[in-house]
Amino acid sequence: MTHAAASPRTSKSVKYLVGVDARQESWTALRLACMKARTRGGSVDVLHVLTPGDFQSLGAVADRMREERKAEGEKLLAQLANEAATIYGIAPRTLLKEGEIGEVIIETAKSDPDIITVVIGIAQQNASRGSLAAWLAGQLGGKLLTPMLMVPGNLTDEQLKQLV
Repeated sequence: MTHAAASPRTSKSVKYLVGVDARQESWTALRLACMKARTRGGSVDVLHVLTPGDFQSLGAVADRMREERKAEGEKLLAQLANEAATIYGIAPRTLLKEGEIGEVIIETAKSDPDIITVVIGIAQQNASRGSLAAWLAGQLGGKLLTPMLMVPGNLTDEQLKQLV
């Protein structure tokens, strides 16, 4: 007897959502996502989240600070996308959003039915990032059926290739 599993995806595209910041762990996570996307004929979305600052009382200074953070985020995304394209032949779509990191990752994953995995880089010594990873894992399981891949930032290319 054959059982057909219902799939929430509406198309045949395979996409990895990678949450990034300026840390080396983000580049490691992006490398793995690019390797997997290339192997499966898929694509990669690279998401950088700008956390909201408490700038209400600063007026024009606050606007300038927001613009500077946005420019830094755009520069980071451009660098990562360029490296992914150069090394892996993958031209990732870049996303720059503002909000609480975990909530933005969840909402972004929910908004695209082609995303099959959320990928984040983790550092062993960073307890606060571990908290985000644990929180995301709980939220992903409860709010949408999308696996999360936590990638240790110290993996070598050879170790990453073994995971593809």
